[in-house]
Amino acid sequence: MDQAPRKVTFNSLGTSCAGDLYLPEVDSPVPGLVLGHSGVMVKEALAVFAAYFVRAGFAVLAIDYRTVGASEGEPRGQDHPLRQVEDFRSAISYLEGRPEVDAARIGLWGVSVGGSVAVQAAVLDRRAKCVVVQSPSVWNGWRYLERLVGHAGVHALRDRLDEDWQRRYEGGASARVPHLSLDGESVRDAPDVAAKMFPSYRNEKTLDSTEQLLTFAPEDLIHRLAPTPLLMIANGGWDPYHLLEEAQSAYAKAGEPKRLEVLPYDVLGLYTGPGLDEAMALAVDWFDRHLRVIRAVTPTPAAEPVAVMTQ
Repeated sequence: MDQAPRKVTFNSLGTSCAGDLYLPEVDSPVPGLVLGHSGVMVKEALAVFAAYFVRAGFAVLAIDYRTVGASEGEPRGQDHPLRQVEDFRSAISYLEGRPEVDAARIGLWGVSVGGSVAVQAAVLDRRAKCVVVQSPSVWNGWRYLERLVGHAGVHALRDRLDEDWQRRYEGGASARVPHLSLDGESVRDAPDVAAKMFPSYRNEKTLDSTEQLLTFAPEDLIHRLAPTPLLMIANGGWDPYHLLEEAQSAYAKAGEPKRLEVLPYDVLGLYTGPGLDEAMALAVDWFDRHLRVIRAVTPTPAAEPVAVMTQ
């Protein structure tokens, strides 16, 4: 994908959000996709994924959530999943108004927490006709954090959140904490690398964001996604952050049509390789089958079967 994206803005409930709009070189309206990252990661980090979809003939809108990157909103770095759900829905509204996009064929793609955000957006908004989740992570925030830091870690976190609440009650600002704090030799430097690659990215968020994560539980709604088609592409290698158990738990509660693909790669394997090509091929195929082709409306039953059912 040699063409630079168009820098666009869209209104999300009164706040101006930024997006990178990628358009394939075709004349007729094409299916559109909204892409969202995790937490306070920025839209420029979505370019590598967008390229696969544009080559396949999809229009792509990669977004910065409110308070993140080039989007407006204060305080900066509020990582609030439910507001991000609203930003996904606002992005759908924006794509519907683009003449290059077929408004009846809009899908959502999200990575890490952005995947579960996309699912919840599609549960609430039937304009989203198809969803793909890559490297899924959080489906029940409280459970996820307990798996990540243990019961004692969550207990200590709640003490910090109590103190942070009092600080805000007294007119202060929420504390600033790292967005990513990764252990393991292969991922420890990832936040610094991201900051160098994407100048608008800041590896920090507000502490009250963690409070929002604790109460975020899209697994409780995922059964209401059907009949919207769902593809989950999960990491099967070493990955303490995108836990396979979380993906399996949510997937079991989702209705058909659905598909779970577990690929044998570690925490970064679906971001930068070696599994990126494989994961994106699965995503493109899913959108081809469930978004590009509009399924026929179910015909009205003949009079005789209706009469039998009503007797």
